[in-house]
Formats: sequence, C-alpha cells, structure tokens
Amino acid sequence: APPKSLLRPPKLAPSAWQLYFTDFIQKAQANTTKKLNVAQAAKEAGQEYANLSAAEKEKYKRMSQAAKDAREKELAAYMRTLTPEDIKRENAFRTAQRKAGKSRKANMKDPNAPKKPLSAYFMFLQRIRSDPELVKEVFGDETETTKQSVLAAAKWRSMTDDERKPFLAQAEQDKLDYEAARKLYENGSIAYESSIDFGTSPFVSCLGTSSSLSPERTSLRLGYGSSSHVKSENTGSEGEGFSS
Repeated sequence: APPKSLLRPPKLAPSAWQLYFTDFIQKAQANTTKKLNVAQAAKEAGQEYANLSAAEKEKYKRMSQAAKDAREKELAAYMRTLTPEDIKRENAFRTAQRKAGKSRKANMKDPNAPKKPLSAYFMFLQRIRSDPELVKEVFGDETETTKQSVLAAAKWRSMTDDERKPFLAQAEQDKLDYEAARKLYENGSIAYESSIDFGTSPFVSCLGTSSSLSPERTSLRLGYGSSSHVKSENTGSEGEGFSS
C-alpha cells in the first residue's frame, strides 16, 4: 500500500456556516489592522450566526447548495479520469489505514468499470414493471414495493423451466459479456455496455399477454447500470439476486 493517498479530488463545498464565517472574518479584517484571534472570532461569529433569522441564513444556504452542486459535477468528472490502477492503489491505501485503525473510509467503487448484469429473476421483474398490463396482471392493485416483490417471486416460482429459459439464457450471456468486458476494461479498454431487446424474446408469452403486446411496446433496453435500482428487491426466492 502507498504511504499516502495519491488522489486529489475537488475540495468539499463549504457549509452555510463556513460561508458566513468567511464573511465575518473579511469584515473584521477590514475594520482593524491588528492580527485576529481566530478562536475568539469563531466564538463571536457562532453567536451571531445562531441569532440570524431563517431568511438571513437562507442566503448562505443557497450559496452552499450551489457550491455542493458544482462540486458534485467536478467530482463526477474527476472520477471518470481515474484508471483501474488508480482505484486499486487508493483501495490498498484505505485498507491499510483501516487495519491500522487510522481511518474508516470504505474502498472506492470504480465508476468506469462495467456493472454486474442482472440475474434472470431481476430481468423477469424488470420485464413486468416495463409494461402496465403486466403490472396489472401480476401485481393487481398492490402498490407497495415489498409486497409486489413477493407477488413477483410467487409468479417466478410458478413458471416452468421452459418459461424461465429465455431469462436464464440471457442472464448467462450477459454474465459472459460482463466477464469479457471486465477483462477488456482492466487492460485499458473503455467501459462496456450491452442491451437486451425484449421485443422478439419468447418469454413474453410466458406471462400470458403476448397477444396484446406489440414488439414496440415490449422493447426494453437494459444497460449494466440498470442493476442499481433493483438490487434491494431481494426477497430470497428462487432465482433472485445478481449473477456472480
């Protein structure tokens, strides 16, 4: 592990209080030639800030939020410049720091790396949620996400091997694509993205609505990044979870 972090991300945006304190210091320096006692100035500024009205504080809150938004964009752009080696080096440093009890920072995730593909079950779940008719058929009037997952899991368990086969085949293909893309990326190639066109997939019929759905309505693109927003819906039923 390197002795220190070699990353230089954009600095954190100032809070509303920090912006107010900066104004306080500038005004104090403009009114005196003496060296300021920072500790005393912070105490006085803190008392003044606590007594500000909500409207007076709003100015600094807006400035702080604008700075945070700008910093997020800068950070996203900065993260995209990092190489796999940069990430590995930083994670080795963070791991060493945690073991030494000097930090609690978690390891970084590589934003440019290919994302793990969906499992067969989660493809099935996305397929349902991509079409209002399937939502009505499988979920009925249920709107709570957890209960919808239970209903979807029950539907998945009731399907035959042949009905599950298209999902399982696509999941296996995506797994192979992911492994190949990961190797390419680690060797310096760009991130990889795949798509699945459900318009011609035979699993439409396994849900009992193929006659009412056209290929245009059943087309759904799945990039590897799509796994993030369904990851939490793991009910422990057969076929659920992500491909390893």
